[in-house]
Amino acid sequence: MYARLILLLPGPVHYSQLNLSLNQNDYIIAVDGGIEHVKGLNVTPNLWVGDFDSCKHDDHQRYLHLNKETHPTDKDYLDTELALSKAESMNITECILIGGIGGLIDHQMGLFMLPCAHPSLKFIHTDGKTKLYSLNHACALAITQEHYHRLSIVPITTLQSVTTRGVKWPLTDATLPAGFGRSLSNQITESTLHYTQKDGIGWIILS
Repeated sequence: MYARLILLLPGPVHYSQLNLSLNQNDYIIAVDGGIEHVKGLNVTPNLWVGDFDSCKHDDHQRYLHLNKETHPTDKDYLDTELALSKAESMNITECILIGGIGGLIDHQMGLFMLPCAHPSLKFIHTDGKTKLYSLNHACALAITQEHYHRLSIVPITTLQSVTTRGVKWPLTDATLPAGFGRSLSNQITESTLHYTQKDGIGWIILS
């Protein structure tokens, strides 16, 4: 049984700053052009998913031996969403997205809304320079600061009873409605960040 789903997405990744250990308990899916990260991460994906419109011709030839799931270009779902359906069938509760930060804004927003469509999944999304943690309903997080200096909390829905520690401007039992900038660009002051909330969906962003 696998503990985590790892999705390799197209886009730049700063491998030396990832601070991420992958192991045999991870189910790894390369999503279309995300196959480019196989060499940098030194991993072999369990599956390669997509319509393959964003991967290089050389990668097509290099990874012919991989288990591949091909989808049409004209479809109703993002390649990432198709890959995520595997988590539901495997009862995995944590998903790490590597890459996929920046690029096309519509695709970026689609990824940003994933916690709404998959509320039972815990998401971490990183390219090494930026790291995001999903917030799903009642949750408590203790996050190692690593090399990051700035913390932002971005509500997708209203976040209830938010308390933060380890930052310059801490919150205590705060309500954070979607659409307001009060919780953006806080300064990290301690090696461990503590976050709790009672309800709501959103993201913590470290940069």
